[in-house]
Amino acid sequence: MKKILFILSIFSFFAATGQTYQNSWINYNQTYYKFSVPNNGLYRIPYSTLQAAGLGNVPAEQFQLWRNGF
Repeated sequence: MKKILFILSIFSFFAATGQTYQNSWINYNQTYYKFSVPNNGLYRIPYSTLQAAGLGNVPAEQFQLWRNGF
């Protein structure tokens, strides 16, 4: 009986430590910007909004779109 409990405790330890967190995608050395959208659909971010955020000179190829961290 003790052997079974020992084996179960080892498995439960690995199961508890193997879980990933929802924010594991975040790179804390980068700056992220959040643009809220009210409804589903296709949206355009005006150049003036990008300039106001300090992103006016960033090439479009360097932008990435994230939804809920994925």
